[in-house]
Amino acid sequence: MTDNTVIRVRDLNIGFHDRQQTWRPVLRGIDLSLGQGEILGLVGESGSGKSTLATAMLGLLRRGSLVRTGEVSVALPAPASASTSATASTSAIASTSTSHDPLHDEHRQLSFHHQPGRWLGELRLGLVSQHAEKAMTPHLTLGSLLCETLLSQGVKGKTEREQQAVAWLRRVHLPHPEVLMQRYPHQLSGGQQQRASLALALAQRPRVLVMDEPTTGLDASTQNEILALLASLRTELGMSIVFVSHDLGAVSHLCDRVAVMYAGQLVEVAATRDFLNGPRHPYGHALLAATPGSQCYRPDAALEGTPPLVGSAIKGCAFAPRCPRASVTCRDSVPSWQGRYACHHALEGHAMAAKASGKSAERPQSTKSDAATDERADRVKNDSQSATSLDIAPLLAVESLNLCYRMPGWLARLRGETPALTVSDVAFSLQQGETLALIGESGSGKTSILKALAGLLSPVSGQLSLRQEPLAGLVAERRPVQRQKIQYIFQHASTALNPRLTVFESLAPVLSRWFDLKGDGARQRAQSLLEEVRLPALYLDRLPSQLSGGEQQRVAIARALAAEPDILLCDEITSALDVSVQAAIIRLLQRLKRERGLSLVFVTHDLGLVSHFADRVLVLRNGRTEHLGNVASLATGDLPPYVQTLMEAKLVAA
Repeated sequence: MTDNTVIRVRDLNIGFHDRQQTWRPVLRGIDLSLGQGEILGLVGESGSGKSTLATAMLGLLRRGSLVRTGEVSVALPAPASASTSATASTSAIASTSTSHDPLHDEHRQLSFHHQPGRWLGELRLGLVSQHAEKAMTPHLTLGSLLCETLLSQGVKGKTEREQQAVAWLRRVHLPHPEVLMQRYPHQLSGGQQQRASLALALAQRPRVLVMDEPTTGLDASTQNEILALLASLRTELGMSIVFVSHDLGAVSHLCDRVAVMYAGQLVEVAATRDFLNGPRHPYGHALLAATPGSQCYRPDAALEGTPPLVGSAIKGCAFAPRCPRASVTCRDSVPSWQGRYACHHALEGHAMAAKASGKSAERPQSTKSDAATDERADRVKNDSQSATSLDIAPLLAVESLNLCYRMPGWLARLRGETPALTVSDVAFSLQQGETLALIGESGSGKTSILKALAGLLSPVSGQLSLRQEPLAGLVAERRPVQRQKIQYIFQHASTALNPRLTVFESLAPVLSRWFDLKGDGARQRAQSLLEEVRLPALYLDRLPSQLSGGEQQRVAIARALAAEPDILLCDEITSALDVSVQAAIIRLLQRLKRERGLSLVFVTHDLGLVSHFADRVLVLRNGRTEHLGNVASLATGDLPPYVQTLMEAKLVAA
């Protein structure tokens, strides 16, 4: 291990045995290192092994997984560093220090475990989980969780712990930290949960921090602030970071190096700037082609086919079945490592990459079918905008909507006290075949509005109507056809799916209730639904725990589509998806809009996606409408200051 190498992975092979005791590989021969103060990005499609590799670098494995060969070694911290960080005061948190923790000449080969243990604290290794809501104890307030963490770091005084806890919440840009200290995890929005989880990890002052999709639930401005915080902590503490993400915009702004994974293998490792300027592996180019803002972005880009099933046997190059440059050699022999990539037919920058896919390097061309698709999509968009302008009766109407999560008690009502509103006086309409995007910072009320439309949160006041018929506030009070025609896709698919039910068992009740499909008929329909969201039929018999985060989200989308709704309420449904699958899901939703006249209320933080996908946009700030108009209005420059700030904060992979 070199002097500045903190973690070294050598020939790591991880997998599991199936019921027939056949070995199923998940990671295949991984060799990788992490330097002191380095930020390494891990990118790739869902199921490529990013999270498995990142957690294995800490000595953690999923239940049922085994290490067949290989090792992970970690350099030991200097003995004095732990005590120094443990006694850090509140002022030290806010100050900048240029001193880095020295490394021992010694290093430890990690043993692998299925649960976090004391060795993480001893070696000062930290983890920010992909699912922030699962990483926090639900019956403890955020303040209790932070104070407990600080106590384990040697901060003895109660007042000092509370001060440091508030300081860490401020550092991750959570508003009103004194108030949030008293809240439980479920009382925080998705973005607030993510930042709280980050604060808990940073309070331990780790030497190495593994972050699994840490910016997934964050709006553009907050994401920028968090990325700036991580960059500054790297400078202050010499902290090394493994940054797992499908957001190449965030990776390009934060990471020093990028490691691209496919089917459990590393296919390219390069300096971030070199990768963005010219990926050498065709798969890396395909990812960039599907990323808005990148040099080779194509709106119609979506990788055809699907990656190999996790654990399946692979002959030759794993990417060959989907690669436009594949040859017989690719299908027969495994490519060897060539310095920064493993490919028989590597690309030479964007010009060669564009040529390989049959596109111009300067301006992407569309095929005839793509052009027809775009024409139809534009026609639908124009029709929906025309309908709005002609005041045709909307499919869904919302008037003077006011929402809150905690109604005042009888004594407060007797005194005439009014509830603190989460959403205040919001009004909008939705036409058939239209996509309305809701954007705004975390906690601005976007998800609250979706819950009200779904009947999961009863309005304090206001009116909802569907096809000019009143829509009751709670779903139990709505007519069956109204419940069928509005379907909700939750932000966190991991908690929306029953962990004890297979994919088919989650889809079957929907098909049975609305269409009386059972047995083989239900299974055939479920299989076609999985094909629509680009999942193989074999997944029908898998449990949610056997799927990656992106695969779980696609199952949740399939379950909503099973009811054949008129309106889909989409709460950050692409946030857990890699860019290639995101492009495929957006194309799927666009096709459903054309074929079924499907309408969407689409909550997202991805402003690039909004500009390419939505018809109109509603910008929220502190529960109030800041801007409502056609998506083209976002490019005019004549916007309220807050909306302009959001647009300027958009990250692109460049």
